[in-house]
Amino acid sequence: MSSPLTYQPGPDEDYYRRFGEAVAAGQGAQNGPEFTFMDPTYGYILGAIFKVVGPNLFVVYLLQVLLDTATAYGIVTVGRLLGRPRAGLVGAVLYGLTATAVMFCTTLLKEVWVTAFLTWWVVAALTLVGAERDRKWHWVLLGVYAGLGVGLRSTLLLVCGFTLLLPLWQSRKATAWAPKVALVACGLLVGWLPWSVRNDQAYGSLAPVPHNGGIILHQVYNEQNPNAEMWIPPFVSYLHPSEIWQGYAAEASRRAGHPLGPAEVDRYWHDQAWSFIEQHPGAVASDIAHKGFGWLSSNELANNRSDTEERMFSSILAVLPPPAVWLLGMGLAGLAWLALQDKGRSRWLIVAVPIGLAWLTMAVFFAESRFRFHAASMLALCSGVFIDQFLAGLHDRRRQLVACGALAAAIVATSFVLGSRTPPVPVKWDRIAWGYINMGKVHEAQSLAARISQDQPDNAAIFEALGYTDAVTQQYEQAAQAFQHAIALRPGSHVAHFNLARVYLKLGDRQRAAAEAGIAVKLHPSPDYESLLSRIESGS
Repeated sequence: MSSPLTYQPGPDEDYYRRFGEAVAAGQGAQNGPEFTFMDPTYGYILGAIFKVVGPNLFVVYLLQVLLDTATAYGIVTVGRLLGRPRAGLVGAVLYGLTATAVMFCTTLLKEVWVTAFLTWWVVAALTLVGAERDRKWHWVLLGVYAGLGVGLRSTLLLVCGFTLLLPLWQSRKATAWAPKVALVACGLLVGWLPWSVRNDQAYGSLAPVPHNGGIILHQVYNEQNPNAEMWIPPFVSYLHPSEIWQGYAAEASRRAGHPLGPAEVDRYWHDQAWSFIEQHPGAVASDIAHKGFGWLSSNELANNRSDTEERMFSSILAVLPPPAVWLLGMGLAGLAWLALQDKGRSRWLIVAVPIGLAWLTMAVFFAESRFRFHAASMLALCSGVFIDQFLAGLHDRRRQLVACGALAAAIVATSFVLGSRTPPVPVKWDRIAWGYINMGKVHEAQSLAARISQDQPDNAAIFEALGYTDAVTQQYEQAAQAFQHAIALRPGSHVAHFNLARVYLKLGDRQRAAAEAGIAVKLHPSPDYESLLSRIESGS
């Protein structure tokens, strides 16, 4: 809580915080285009918490710690259901020592919730598949649970598909599994219903997923993004969900020659992305393979939160090892061992679902470590299987132990090789500076921004932070120079134009202040910008 990173939320964190505040206030804005762009469940969870205790992030973090503790208990339960209770206990301990699990508990990101959802889906699936007698309503409830998960993350639609296949584990006879599949399907429809109704009210679509699929697909697959990585087009100013939606919507409407609704905007970019995919199938397949191998990389692939940055301010994270290498090595080897030992029942496939989903999300969409974290609980369990089997089988089954040990070593070696070819994640110094500003430590922020601006003269964001600290300390000439440099590097930054207008106003240059405020309004017509421009023009 004393870290400056806690006081400057990442783009998705800011989005969900404002989403939760809109829900808690009962504002209709929660169903507007901006807040129907991302998966809604986490926003409603935050809204419920904020309604009860106010926008208290510490309470949110405590509840997420409790939820993550339940995930650890879920790992123990999976171990018991597999007949490997010691492996479950070891896996829970390993999960508790996973740096990303600790880090994500104290963020306004849904990663802890997605991991908990997947862990308890595995528990429910193994329980039903292994039950000698089951009741019809159990299958319906599992379908409802899987359907509700789609509101947490759209890619969990794949879990819905796998849920439909679960009855095949119990019997290959159609007369036995077909009724259960029908029950699961009924449950899925019930689970999808709230998201479908919301989307229909918001933008006239009964689909249970939000209208962001086409935009996200275009962010990854387009002519200007040859490596299919996280990419921000020139018509979007900031890496923020709201800015991404507004920029894409404005550009699609401009190209169409008339305003487009959310569903139409998404359809337009979906068609653009698929056109590129159809024209470049080889390049797309190569990019997916590249990102798929990147999932094994020892390096961090950060976006909203960075393990590297968090370690700078957390004494706990500083001593915990990065989880990618050891969890992947032991976890995938343990999964292979589980598959060898569980041939007849194939329950290992259920355990593999979160791991496969995490890999697929990262390979097809964005190569980010937070998606890799969705597999952390089951990788920890499989690591427990590996350790338990290794210790128990030292005196027998040595060939199998050697084979699994060699597999783990090969995965670790591959991870390090891939990591050596991946550039390290750059530290977002501007975020740290803004964190200090929000903590009231303006001089620390100013000192940091001044130092980094000397080392990184092309870092527009750090010059914006420097300009702000200069303005707060009433060094208006220096502030104007910093903002001017930031704008020269990033002309589309409406925040820099807005703050430069305020600085010019302090310097008594109303003409230049009005010009900068006008640019800010044109780039991003917010009430604050329009109010400033109105005050300048009226002479008040």
